This record gives sequence, C-alpha cells and structure tokens, in this order.
Amino acid sequence: MKKFLLLVLFVFAIGTSYAQTASDYYMPMCVGNHSVFQTDATLEYWGRISTFTFIGTDIIEGEVYYVEQGIEYVYEEMAPPSIFRIIWMRVNENGDIVVKAFSESSPIIDSAYILPTELIIFSDNFLTEGYSLTQTLSPGETIIDSVISTHAAYVFFNNCIQVRETNKSNGVIGNVDDTYYAYGIGRVGVNRIVGNIHSDSIDGIFITGCDPIIDTLPPPVVDTCIGEFFEYYVRDVLVDTVSNIVTVTWVFQDSEYTLQFVESYTYQGQGNYVISITLECNGKKASETFYKPIWISSSPLGMNDAAKKNPVILIYPNPAADMITIGNTNNQTAVLSIYNVMGGLVKTETINQDPQQIDLGNLSNGIYVVEVKSKDYTETQKLIIQR
Repeated sequence: MKKFLLLVLFVFAIGTSYAQTASDYYMPMCVGNHSVFQTDATLEYWGRISTFTFIGTDIIEGEVYYVEQGIEYVYEEMAPPSIFRIIWMRVNENGDIVVKAFSESSPIIDSAYILPTELIIFSDNFLTEGYSLTQTLSPGETIIDSVISTHAAYVFFNNCIQVRETNKSNGVIGNVDDTYYAYGIGRVGVNRIVGNIHSDSIDGIFITGCDPIIDTLPPPVVDTCIGEFFEYYVRDVLVDTVSNIVTVTWVFQDSEYTLQFVESYTYQGQGNYVISITLECNGKKASETFYKPIWISSSPLGMNDAAKKNPVILIYPNPAADMITIGNTNNQTAVLSIYNVMGGLVKTETINQDPQQIDLGNLSNGIYVVEVKSKDYTETQKLIIQR
C-alpha cells in the first residue's frame, strides 16, 4: 500500500493558569478524536500506517470509559486494514490515564477481557522527571515506566514528556520503547530501542469536541462512489493571503480508480486548521466525512504562488524525488533553507556554485518551501517531494 501523504498538524500549547495533569499530555478523550502514525520499514519491521481513534464509550462497574481503537495499514501486504488493539480507558480521580479492559479484535465490551485492577498507562506522576512505575500484567510479566525527561524534543515538538517503557518476562527484558507526549496532543512519537528497532512518528491528528484547540473549516459535499479499501491525501495547497482562501486538491485512490476534487475554504489568519470533505454516493450508502490538518501561513513562507510569477532562482525538477538543482544564483554565495508546511526548518545548506545539486534523500514526501537568501536577494518557492 502506498504511503498516506498526511500533513502534520502542529498545535502550539497555550499557557494556562491551572496545574497540569496527565490528561493534558494525552489526546483529549472525545469520540471522533484520532491520531495517525507513520512507521518506516526496517529489515525487521514492515512499514505501516497506524491510526488511533476514540470510537465510543461504555460503562464498566459504574464508570464511563472511552473506547480507543488501533488499526494498521501495512504497505507490503495486499490486505485490508486490520485492528490490532482496542482498549477501554478513562482519567481516574488521581489524574492518571488508566485502562480497565482490552480486546484484539472486537469493540464489543462483552467480548473484552476486563482487568481486575485498572492498569495505569500514563500516570499523573509522569510530570515529574525521574519517576518510575512498575506494574504486573500477569505472573512473571511486568512493565516498568521511567520518566527520562519532561522537556524532551521530538521532531517539531518541544517540552515533551519522554517515558521509557521496559517489558520483562520472567526477568528477561523484551522490548524497550521511548514514547514522547506533547502538551494538548498526546503521543507524538515512539522509538523502539530494544527489540525490532523502529520509530513511529505522528503524521496527522484530529482533535475536537470536549476541549477544542483547533478550528474546523466547513466541509464541502461531493457526490461520488469509492471502493471499500482506499487511501486519501491532500496535495497542491495554495493560499490566497489577500482573500483569505485556501485551495487544495483532495485525492482518493484505490487499486482501480483515482478521484480528485479541488476545493476551496475561507480561513481567518495564520494558524492550525482542519479541512474536511464529505463524500456521498447517490444514496447508495451513508455519507462519510474525511479530515486533514493543515498549517496556513500568512508569512512570505506561505504557499501563495501568485506572488512568485517571476522567480529569480531556478529550482528543478519540481516535483522532485531525491535531488534538486539550484540555478541562476549569479555565482553569489547563498544560504538555502527548506521549511515544512508548518514553518519548521528541516534542511539548510550553503550554495557556493551555480548550478548546485541538493540531496533530498532524508526528507519525506510532501510540500515544502525552499528559501534561497544572499546579500542581494531572497527567493522563496514551493517544492513538492514525490517518489
């Protein structure tokens, strides 16, 4: 299966006057909230997309629990998505995130295994660096969670809580994972440092409902039909900073068809937004709404191509795969900077010849902004990486 080309949603934490709790570092428990993770393939681990979604609630022993479902899409397998975990969780009176039940296949509580004692998956004490928690899953099976840092950095996120989870079976260490939690978002990345080495990084997130921290633009409705198993992504993001309109191309594709829809949305100022589109199928099946988070910038690093009709710098090819060439710098020494759609600097290099090739091998598919700056000029252009 091809990769989802998801744009990362970067949410800035807003200072508050109340004491932080564990729930501030976990995805808000509201039905419909979800996060998407990308796992690149290694020699021991197949590449995949993993989604985590709150799909409903249940009452267990008089308490309300949110049902979180995990689904995997494995690239190398020509197979439908598969559920790999379902857990029933809540915030307890101590501020801990706890799990009461779990299942590997069914979201029906009657088919789940109910734990005699709730398992803490994110303790309120994780806000304290150096804290350690040991829990027993079953005879001989233990999990040790240790807080490595409360100010860790992971990709674009700062001041993350870094928790190291060590699994032991009869005293023998199995997997060891470092998980990073960002304020207001939840888990943003996992690095497995012992076991089948791999990293999971957040690709997208949709948060709304009980504690909205982003704005949702109104969804257009499109009448169409798509297959049962498909991928979707957004490309060609164009921002008109004069009229405050963002235009995108939605792409839905399966093994047989590729459907594209160009949609426009109004927005209010620079910031994080979630765009959505609702697909209907001539009444043959219920409509469904799909979401994508985007960062809209009103700075010179925005995607407003209208202001770049006569570029000074040549950047080719575009779209690019693993290499671009920078030309027409008039042999001036310049600094090249590449930014992602959130304005984060992902690559910088000195340009000292004309033309000069730049290696893009460490950058993922997506939309970027290239800035070339010398003493006489500054040029910014949109770059698409597509392999």
